[in-house]
Amino acid sequence: MTKKIMIITFTTLLLIQGAFAQDCKTSNDLASVPGKYQTAAQYPWPAVRAEYFNNLTTAADKALAKQTLNQIEKIEAQSHAGFNLTGGNWENYYATKGYGNYSNVKLAQYNFESSLHEYFCLNGKLKRNDEAGTILRIYVNAIPTNTLNRFLDYPFGSSMGEYDFGFQFKDWKNHKSVNVNDPLISLFNYFSCNSAQLIQAINSGEGYFQDVAEKDIKPNNRNNFIYRYWFVKKKDMPVLVPVSRKEYLQSLLEYYEREKLYFPKLITELTSNHNKSIERNYGNWEADVADKIAIVKKVLSENKEEWLMKQAVINRIEDNAQNYKAQLKERINYNRFWKFYDGEKNSQPLYKINPDYFTPSKAGAAAPQLMTVAFRYVSMPVSLNLMNNFSEKFDFNALKNLLR
Repeated sequence: MTKKIMIITFTTLLLIQGAFAQDCKTSNDLASVPGKYQTAAQYPWPAVRAEYFNNLTTAADKALAKQTLNQIEKIEAQSHAGFNLTGGNWENYYATKGYGNYSNVKLAQYNFESSLHEYFCLNGKLKRNDEAGTILRIYVNAIPTNTLNRFLDYPFGSSMGEYDFGFQFKDWKNHKSVNVNDPLISLFNYFSCNSAQLIQAINSGEGYFQDVAEKDIKPNNRNNFIYRYWFVKKKDMPVLVPVSRKEYLQSLLEYYEREKLYFPKLITELTSNHNKSIERNYGNWEADVADKIAIVKKVLSENKEEWLMKQAVINRIEDNAQNYKAQLKERINYNRFWKFYDGEKNSQPLYKINPDYFTPSKAGAAAPQLMTVAFRYVSMPVSLNLMNNFSEKFDFNALKNLLR
């Protein structure tokens, strides 16, 4: 049965690729050729379709994720009404990332994807490009920091260092595997952001954020991707809230206590591997960690509550430069505190997930509570037509109604 399905589907793919056997001289000749739509259920490879929801662990989560993505696909399809798709195929796909923790609420993360596979001319014949430059992704329960990292990122990473012993996890004593998304200590949950416009878009759920200003977009450029983001919220409250100076300093103390566990285990590991860099990189680590702790405790004790409750603004580049000037050992002086910043070059305020936004749902971890819509396009006519049609016709209210 599987083989028959594979043969039929592969034949369908060949028909998609060769639906227009017309002759062509250049790829530009194909911009007006009618395109085809392909649903996620029509994705050419059954084995891939069978793995759409493999990264979710329960049947209930898989069922709700599938239901939600099917609904998203229908909403997206409605935006095609009256639109003349040309120059390529618009093909859908589902994906699941697994689980993440937002303010200690475990959420399933999955997304809907549509990609434009443009037609191009090869040896005088129409071909379908396997690669896609224009892509729509709708992320459920996720903010895609991988594409937003020029503006929004996790400045402290998610691990203690080159050897991962699990001390970055909140409940490290009961933590079993570094490959699962258990809650992390506070420091590793902070976002840094250099764009007030992005924070406004995320927290308001209104308008969109684009990573390239319209005035800076070069026309007819296929090589430079532009991302436009919309954030769909369920509540009239911010998703991201400021991290106070006090909270940040206290999270540093928590991190330093984990370093007291980490460095002895690391040195034991390096010794067993006959690593000769131990003294050079980790010698006198106890004194450096003690010094880091003393500095933070001094700042906490000598400043008034009003000052401590202001938003923490960090500057990782300047902090590292201060470490270098002081000739401190790099490996044992990560996250050393020097001072708070205020508008200097490369300084960025800290944010965290609003603990009141995400709540446990009776529907389970796959219940959609936040969506990020990301449209990647290029300044070519076929791509611009798709993006403009989507921006004008997509029903964001229908998407919002899916949130629980």
